[in-house]
Amino acid sequence: MQKLTDKEIRKALIVHLGRRARPPHATLEEVHVCNGNAIADVVAVYKTMHCYEIKGETDSINRIVRQSQFYDQAFPLITLVTTTNHLKRAEVIVPKHWGIIIANSRASGSVIFKHIRGATRNPSYLPEIALLSLWRSELVNFPNFNSLSLEKMNRQKIAELIASSLPTSAINEVVGKALTARGSSPITSDNPVTYTQYEHISLASGLLKG
Repeated sequence: MQKLTDKEIRKALIVHLGRRARPPHATLEEVHVCNGNAIADVVAVYKTMHCYEIKGETDSINRIVRQSQFYDQAFPLITLVTTTNHLKRAEVIVPKHWGIIIANSRASGSVIFKHIRGATRNPSYLPEIALLSLWRSELVNFPNFNSLSLEKMNRQKIAELIASSLPTSAINEVVGKALTARGSSPITSDNPVTYTQYEHISLASGLLKG
């Protein structure tokens, strides 16, 4: 049987998430975090964001050790989605607060998922790092946050100020809405990071204003 790739798992995972009793408001692919040091495979946007890192059958599971340092700073919830051959190693190196899901391929070619453990709240999450997933223009116009001095600050300083001034729950929700609302925003020197949207996006671009 052909080995299960990360692309096949990703496609099936997004469909799987969309069919849940409480589907995400949006499902994003390839979200850049920590100033591009890591790229989250799939991010499900609820009132908070849930990152899904995918490792196919032929991928190196050991890359998780480095990647987890960045994901842990940027996302409140994280789950590894991988295959049976990686399970034993994953249980050793994956942080305890990460969820683990195993993907298996059927003879029909479809992919099924088995939940090994659920994700719990990430103790290493830093809202100021999550805010750096946003463009400077998005940070300057952050909802419910007014500061005339923001225009003079760089992204890092703006993120730190917002993180120290607003509840984490509010930051989580707005970051998810902002990433969802981008759509076809042009790439400029101020907006350097691209990402791919998938068909399950259900939030309108106006949500960032709500």
